[in-house]
Amino acid sequence: MTASTEPTARASRPRALLSVSDKRGLPELAAGLTAHGFELVSTGGTARAIREAGLEVTDVAAVTGAPEMLDGRVKTLHPRIAAGVLADLHDPSHRRQLTEQGIEPFALVVVNLYRFEEAAARPGLGDAELIEEIDIGGPTLVRAAAKNHACVGIIVDPDDYPAVLTELDKGGALSDETRRILALKAFRLTAGYDAAIASELGERWQPDERFPERLTLGLRRAELLRYGENPHQAAALYTRPDADARSGPFASGAALLAGQPLSYNNILDTSAAAAAARDLEGAAVVIIKHGNPCGAAKAADLLTAWQAALATDPVSAFGGVVAIRGRVDARLAEALSGIFLEVVMAESFDDEALAALRSRPGLRLLVDPLIEQPAASSLEVRSAGGAVLVADADVLPDDTADWTVVSAREPDARESADLAFAWRIVRHVKSNAIVLVRDGALVGVGAGQMSRVESARLAVAHAGERARGAVAASDAFFPFADGVQVCLAAGVSAVIEPGGSKRDAEVVAAVDAAGAAMLFTGRRHFRH
Repeated sequence: MTASTEPTARASRPRALLSVSDKRGLPELAAGLTAHGFELVSTGGTARAIREAGLEVTDVAAVTGAPEMLDGRVKTLHPRIAAGVLADLHDPSHRRQLTEQGIEPFALVVVNLYRFEEAAARPGLGDAELIEEIDIGGPTLVRAAAKNHACVGIIVDPDDYPAVLTELDKGGALSDETRRILALKAFRLTAGYDAAIASELGERWQPDERFPERLTLGLRRAELLRYGENPHQAAALYTRPDADARSGPFASGAALLAGQPLSYNNILDTSAAAAAARDLEGAAVVIIKHGNPCGAAKAADLLTAWQAALATDPVSAFGGVVAIRGRVDARLAEALSGIFLEVVMAESFDDEALAALRSRPGLRLLVDPLIEQPAASSLEVRSAGGAVLVADADVLPDDTADWTVVSAREPDARESADLAFAWRIVRHVKSNAIVLVRDGALVGVGAGQMSRVESARLAVAHAGERARGAVAASDAFFPFADGVQVCLAAGVSAVIEPGGSKRDAEVVAAVDAAGAAMLFTGRRHFRH
């Protein structure tokens, strides 16, 4: 750079560097900073927006002595910018070097990043187009200013503009604590941004690499919850930017139409209800209580399905969460109003249904437009003893072509339909899981017992007389014949289970002795 083109040192007054893709609140921020004596330095569209607001702004090119280059890829990547952001003004050597080079420091950096996640969600966006949405200069400035937060304030969120201006109004400068808080927010932003890039490119370039050496989730807080599983526990809901919208209501942007925000336990039960509903077909209803189905049915219409699902266990359904595969109309809304429910989630509600259900005390109405879609294969993340377990979610439908009849008698058409329904439901019951189904409706559930035979006893006791002629499903094999014998003694006529026990022959013999039918699926569905 020659002496004639080198930028001259400016009068000493605070400088703010602004480069934002999100222009919300920018005119007000720029006006407030100008009123506090800041010189505004900016780039491209941000500078244009500031000028359109009638305010003075210095182009970055005037500071660096170099034009923006490479279609905007290089704007702020320059020593005269970097040094102004990174200089430790408490260090005499840094101050001397700035003076020698004629560089003025920055007191404030305002940056937000290209919206990579929004771009990645656009259908049909190719790799080359997506790469252009990766911000380079922005994260560099953010990290630099955050590193040097002792001297520089870094703002990455337009929602923070008013608080910053208020603090400047009161004291003329940002406090050490404010700069630290803003810097922490900035580091979290860049960490999440890089996580989103790594996740999206991983899906595109290494789709078969399910478990990379480093897995960065990039969770984003969706809301603070009133409390956790119990009132003495604090809690929050976070979402994963890489989650497929079909994986559940909290990834698909489900809308709360009525009622107070969902609690921690509501969220768990609503997630379980959505997962079960996605596994069913046609007009179907699922009722969840404490993470387990306490009612489920399919029918020719939703009202009939609701009535059959409620009949599974009307007592346990009290205070439950309901997932409905379809649109709630006025008749169904009236039926739903007959019992206290925490949450009703459906594809949609018509106006009359919405008006009727809004009046129900304590009821939350949630719209999940994808509740009738098959669940997407995704990663399930769970904490375990200070570590994290990551696994493929158990959402892939079983191939019925792999099912084998192992009994002497084949199931008839009615039994076959009920067995298929039971197999879809049992995977959503806590292990050890036994469910009984009759005429497309859940009639008995045995969940979460340490002994499979005990789960069988609970299921048949729950079903009572409805067990006669019902079918049974077990999420894993019967290790002994005693469990299946409990079901057969209650009148169960057909059983479906994975098989694979060394005592399978004993179990099948018990089924044959009762004249019942049995299918092996070859796939286990534990749910702990």
